[in-house]
Amino acid sequence: MAKQAKSLISLQDVQRRVDTLPTLPEITTFVMNLLEDPDSSAQDVSNVIVRDASLSAQIMKLVNSAYFGLPQKIGDLNRAIALLGYGRIKNLVLSLSLIRVFRAISKKQREDFARFWEHSAVVAGLMKRVALRLGLEDPEQAFLTGLLHDVGKIAMLGYFPKEYGAVVKAAEEKKLSFAEAEGAVFSCGHAGIGAWMARSWNLPAEVAGAIERHHDEGAWDDDLLSAALYFADFAARSREAACAGSCGAARFDERAWTRLGLPQEDYFEMLSAVDSERAIADVILQVTGAAEKGAE
Repeated sequence: MAKQAKSLISLQDVQRRVDTLPTLPEITTFVMNLLEDPDSSAQDVSNVIVRDASLSAQIMKLVNSAYFGLPQKIGDLNRAIALLGYGRIKNLVLSLSLIRVFRAISKKQREDFARFWEHSAVVAGLMKRVALRLGLEDPEQAFLTGLLHDVGKIAMLGYFPKEYGAVVKAAEEKKLSFAEAEGAVFSCGHAGIGAWMARSWNLPAEVAGAIERHHDEGAWDDDLLSAALYFADFAARSREAACAGSCGAARFDERAWTRLGLPQEDYFEMLSAVDSERAIADVILQVTGAAEKGAE
């Protein structure tokens, strides 16, 4: 008698396995509200950060790290915000806050998590660069979209570790992308799971939509955010800033770049920027990793 084929894991299966998603940190919520308030100030951001002693300490450690290369040690948060700029500090707050959520979901599976974080942070940085070049109204939303675009993979890793491992193994053996390999195990795919998570966190519809479509060629036709995400994801993978299981050739549909309408020199400049975005991603991971070990 033939063995019955195993059914694929659906989005409903994921929702049942995930009893409750970790909530976004309160600090993240406050920062996102500030992003939407045109009248918010650096002092407002400082007032939010100081509510979380651990976050404040991590911000100051990052500010004084060799990466930023400031001429003298900074001991005051307001001074740090003035030197690095409102936007840079806001992105550090979002990154540090969300990394807690990612770690909680991934059950601290450090090697896969490190690769996930590096890829997500690089894509986020590139997204903001593209958004600024395009003059988009909300470049911080573009950054957040990049940071969260693969969060569905973290759910797979944390709640379906065996199945996630099978996807990674198949991708490595067959030289496939993660998106190509996951279809043999998950019917929903990490993009669909990630969009569900974004909606569960009440994030803007534009963010959830771009996450859901980020592997759909042609989805950028009416959406610049999706076009930017498609390009940023490709750029990161093409420079080997990729999650576990991303083993296929980094393919790119040039129509997405045409949709962005940026000059060709920006294309190569963005590819070159991957290394600097990777550097800050690694610094953030080191700072939060050291804090995590100190708490154990």
